[in-house]
Amino acid sequence: PAGRRAGGSGGIDPDGPDDPTFGDLLFPDNLLVTLYGAPQLERTILGRRSVRGAARELELRVRPYERRGDRPVVPGFDLIAVVANSTPGPDRKYRTRQPDELIATYLEAVRELDGRLMLDIQPGRSTALTEIVALKRWIAAPDVDVAIAPEWNVGPRGVPGRTTGRIKAAEINAASLRLDRIVENENLPPKVLVVHQFTKRMVKGRARIKQRPGVQVAMNFDGIGSPPAKEAGYGALATEGLFNGFSVFLLLDSREMGAGAILGMLPTVDFLMLQ
Repeated sequence: PAGRRAGGSGGIDPDGPDDPTFGDLLFPDNLLVTLYGAPQLERTILGRRSVRGAARELELRVRPYERRGDRPVVPGFDLIAVVANSTPGPDRKYRTRQPDELIATYLEAVRELDGRLMLDIQPGRSTALTEIVALKRWIAAPDVDVAIAPEWNVGPRGVPGRTTGRIKAAEINAASLRLDRIVENENLPPKVLVVHQFTKRMVKGRARIKQRPGVQVAMNFDGIGSPPAKEAGYGALATEGLFNGFSVFLLLDSREMGAGAILGMLPTVDFLMLQ
């Protein structure tokens, strides 16, 4: 029902028309379900599966949400395209960019499922905006979105793994503005910008985060634990006017939450990440 979905509407009227200037909006009328990780990171689901194996797993994982939900389900890969490192690297930015060939492989595989590819950014000592500029050739595709991991946004002196990063609303707004310009300049449908979080301190000034015509911002709750604790954390970090995401940690949560429980949460989950 539309009234129930309004909790995750991101400030958009679920019964209102899409903005014809920017084409169809993904949220709130769809649920985006993604598998997360990178082939180098064995603790993530994309690290435990080949690309083809991940595609098969994604097909299986979306089915319960298709059966039990009242919205179309869009499948996706959430690929860590910029990986934070504990060592400085050649440019001392404490991050590694994935090769184009790897990104292309995941994009091709998810397109076979009529899905979307999300490029997840762990900035290290770089910035989200810098990395979006570096990824522009991929972001200029109509089915590629972006995520930012503030935990790994450690600033000019931090070290990933030792410094717990955070991000300011101004940084998020700068990133969304660049995405919005790409959407407008390339005549693309709106994109999703996901911001990960598991504490309030991780995102500073969240009330000032802007929604833009070509970018739908979703705050994704990345907490690990029991279902009751995760639901409480998710509700506490939901932000008025922004869409809502939720993460399931298949190896770390005390019990995996199923589709029925996740679809029943309020505010409504718009983005789901399985790791």
